[in-house]
Amino acid sequence: MQLDRRSVLIGLGGSALALAVPRHVASAPLPERFAAARKDDLGNYSAALFDFERGDIREVALPARGHDIALRPGGSQWVAFARRPGRFGVAVPLGAAEPVWFSAKSDRHFFGHGVFSADGRLLYTTENDYERGVGVIGVRDADAGYRQIGELPSHGVGPHDLAILSDRRTMVIANGGIRTHPDRKREELNLAKMKPSLVYVDTQNGDLLEEHELSADLHRLSIRHLAVAQNDVVVFGCQYRGPRDDLPPLIGFHRRGEKLAIVPAPEETQIALRNYIGSVTADADGTVVAASAPKGGVVTYWDTGTRRFMGSCNLSDGCGLAPTHRGATFLLTSGDGSLACGGADGLGQRHGTRYHWDNHAILVR
Repeated sequence: MQLDRRSVLIGLGGSALALAVPRHVASAPLPERFAAARKDDLGNYSAALFDFERGDIREVALPARGHDIALRPGGSQWVAFARRPGRFGVAVPLGAAEPVWFSAKSDRHFFGHGVFSADGRLLYTTENDYERGVGVIGVRDADAGYRQIGELPSHGVGPHDLAILSDRRTMVIANGGIRTHPDRKREELNLAKMKPSLVYVDTQNGDLLEEHELSADLHRLSIRHLAVAQNDVVVFGCQYRGPRDDLPPLIGFHRRGEKLAIVPAPEETQIALRNYIGSVTADADGTVVAASAPKGGVVTYWDTGTRRFMGSCNLSDGCGLAPTHRGATFLLTSGDGSLACGGADGLGQRHGTRYHWDNHAILVR
């Protein structure tokens, strides 16, 4: 399915909603437990389960930089993934049991994201079949030490983020469209011909259910991160690989059977995003989505029902986002070391740490 530029630019970003987060909500303490990858001041990488107020509950040293975290349904384990082009993953029990390490095949590497099946038995990971230049989804048995038992096509190049819809069977994948090879480090090899896409795949057989590509003039708008909000609305964030002076909209909305809608922020905020969205997550109710722009030090908030911009807050190098148990309120993490509570009306409680937090965070419980 091809969309022209006019069909995806929806001018809803010019005014913020009146429904701002009450300041007493954004400022409330966070009793929840979260997990994220990070680096300390000595250059040591780790992933940690932590409490906003009391700090670490459990830390696991990583051999290299981590990226995202996936929570196993039922809350028995959380899994940290290597950043591209890393090959390691580690499943960390909530109790005292030893972590379970696993790795990608020798001719694959992880893109840093994964998601569990609804029953928690299988782990799906976005991976690069770099010799063929295509994306794949690794399938691992969580009850058998995360042994790989299969592989599904991502139906695109550079699959980055993924999620499972409420039917417990359909997977949505953000194919960034950028071809890379570990021998070429982080060089992007096909910018002139990249084709990002949002696809829906049947996890039972790997069949392609829907495919949505951007039009030719937006082909450098790499679809990277996504979150599934209320009513299976998929909200995705993009990173632009075109001229710096271009200011394409970066936040998209989609439901199966409908057209993609990519929505601009108000002009001043759109400029501040610096053409780069680093993370996207939905709140506890699935009605508000936060999308971070670490290069601009901005976190934006969007109403998933009306697809309108709600507001923003500033956090230097702020990228990691996780919902809290309270609607429209999020944990924000920063590469500069900050942990903060935030919402559409600004930042609330904030702590400094000795860690440089990586791009993503999750709510564990």
